Amino acid sequence: MFIRFFKSNNAAAYIFLPILVLAIWGFGFFFPPIQPSQHVMPFYDLISGGISKLHWLNIIIAMLLVLSEAFLLNYIITENAIFTKQSFLPALFYVLFMSNNNAMLTTHPLLFANLFLLFAIDQLLNAYRKDKAFAEAFNAGFLISIATLFYFPYIVFVPVLGIAFILLRPFIWREWIISIFGVMLPYCFVATYYFWNDSLSTFWHENMLYAILQEQPKYNFSTSFYFTMIMGWGILLFSFGRLFGGLTGGSQKSKKSMILMIWLFVFSIGSVLLAPEITTRSFSAFAIPASVFCANYFLNIKKEWWAELLFILFFSSIIINLLVHFF
Repeated sequence: MFIRFFKSNNAAAYIFLPILVLAIWGFGFFFPPIQPSQHVMPFYDLISGGISKLHWLNIIIAMLLVLSEAFLLNYIITENAIFTKQSFLPALFYVLFMSNNNAMLTTHPLLFANLFLLFAIDQLLNAYRKDKAFAEAFNAGFLISIATLFYFPYIVFVPVLGIAFILLRPFIWREWIISIFGVMLPYCFVATYYFWNDSLSTFWHENMLYAILQEQPKYNFSTSFYFTMIMGWGILLFSFGRLFGGLTGGSQKSKKSMILMIWLFVFSIGSVLLAPEITTRSFSAFAIPASVFCANYFLNIKKEWWAELLFILFFSSIIINLLVHFF
C-alpha cells in the first residue's frame, strides 16, 4: 500500500508525506530528546542558542527541515532524471532514515549540514555537460564548507568535489581551483571573526579538532535501535545488489550520478569515524545516498507483496523503537 502509493508519483504525496512526518515526529513532543550543546560548530551554536529552551519550536524547525530536505532530494533525483521512473520514494525513505529513533526528533547539527550538502550535490549535478561550470564549482565548494561549519566531520566530503568533476566534467583546472576557493571563503570570514575577538585558538581546538583529538569514540545506541539498524542495513544490502546489477542501463548521467552517490556513501563512513560521539545522529550523512539506493531498489521490485512486506517490517521497527521510550 505505502510503496504503491509513493511509487506512483501521485501528487497527493505532497499532502500525505507531511502527515506521516507529523505522526512520527509527534513522539518528540511527548518525549523530548537531548540536544547537543558542547563542542558544536559556530553556525549551529548561533542557531541553537536562540531556540534551545523552546522545546516545541525546536521540534517544529527540525521537522520542517527534514520534510524540506526530503522534497529537495526528490527534486534532485527527478530534475536530473537519475531514475527512469518518477516517484516520491526517495523523499519517503529520507524521512524514515532521519526519523528512525527518538534522539533524531529534534534539531541537531547534521540536520542543517545535510541541507547544504544536498544543495551542493544539486550544483554538482547541474554542472554536467556545461561548457563552463565556474559558478557551480564555486557554489558546491562554498555549500560543503557551510555544512562543515554546522558539523565539522563533514569536511570528509570535500574530496567528493574532485570525484564529481572527474565523473561529470572534462578536466578544467580552473573549476578545481574555484571550488577550493569556495571551500576556503567561509572559513576566512569565520577565522577573521574569531581572531578579531581573540578566540581563534578556542575555535581551532574546541570545535574543529575536538573530534580528531578524541582517543576513544563513545558509542551510545539504545537496545531497540539495533532492530531498526538490522532492518535498514538488510534493505540496503538488497539495494546494493540491485544497484551494482543495474549500472549498465540508463543514461550516462544517470549512471554517473549513481556512482557519485556510491562515493558519497563511502565518505559518509569517514564522517562517522570523525564524530566526537558515535550516536544514531552520526549516521545522518548516510540518509542521502541510502534513500537513493533504497528508492531505486523498490522502484524495480517486480513482486509487489515483497516490497510492501519489506517496507512494513522496516517501518514497524521504527515505530517500535520510538514506542520503547514510553515504557
